[in-house]
Amino acid sequence: MLLGLLAAPALAAEPAPQWQRLFVPSVENTLGRSIYIDKASVGPGLIGRQFRQMQVLLRANAGYPQGTVLYTDRAVDCAGSRVLSHHWRIVQPNGTVLRDWSDASPAVSRVQWAGEDGLVLKYVCTGVLPR
Repeated sequence: MLLGLLAAPALAAEPAPQWQRLFVPSVENTLGRSIYIDKASVGPGLIGRQFRQMQVLLRANAGYPQGTVLYTDRAVDCAGSRVLSHHWRIVQPNGTVLRDWSDASPAVSRVQWAGEDGLVLKYVCTGVLPR
């Protein structure tokens, strides 16, 4: 089932997703989710580099069952240490979209480089996997 979600159809104008797994299984187990970046989506845009992120729940969390997927469209200003998220989609393990929403005026926040999200953003900025 997870493989079907990884190959979710792309929008017509976008290239096929190229999902890059960021963390080793032991780290994912600690986090409770797998985190992927669509390498095909990384490019200039918004406040710097825009990209699509996918998180897959490895166990039930916050009322969502194991296997639920959260897609997020984000952007990072690598030099200025700023980040924003502007589109989200939550998909059940069976492929049903639970929620799909956008923010026309997303809030920009400071990057916390030392944390889990900082490692994700560092990959988008440098291409170096956090291992």
